[in-house]
Amino acid sequence: MRNLDIRNALVLSWLDGDFGLTTALPNKDFTPGTDPWAALFVVPSQPGVATLGDQGQDRHDGFLQVDLNHPLNSGDVPAIALADQIAARYRAGTRFDAPALSETLIADFQAQEFLVWDPLPVLIRSCGYEQPRRVENWSRTTMTIYYSAWISRATASG
Repeated sequence: MRNLDIRNALVLSWLDGDFGLTTALPNKDFTPGTDPWAALFVVPSQPGVATLGDQGQDRHDGFLQVDLNHPLNSGDVPAIALADQIAARYRAGTRFDAPALSETLIADFQAQEFLVWDPLPVLIRSCGYEQPRRVENWSRTTMTIYYSAWISRATASG
């Protein structure tokens, strides 16, 4: 369930950031109002072998995509200012741990059945944004937050 740990660490890091935006989560119904809002997508890539052996580690890379949506004709300053706030939270080298099982699970976190909870740190490698563009009657600025996590093969199945 370590892939779920990575997802949970990234989603919780966003929710704890308290950016003041209603957030659409993957595969959940969402109807935006008229205020700015965000959509989150955790996009993993194929894991790679980091170290050899049964007790070795696999490196899981990917990115957290955050689509910031602002009303049309609001200019690009609000989106870029918000991107700066988000980039400050997701600086290269920042680590976010997967939530402990005893914590309240929110945002569709799935309960996991570990006998012993071993926190999985997710390392932020970089964070950047694209210039705002018009998408479905919104001005959308996409942020891409690259991450890595090292998972022991001995504990990868849970």
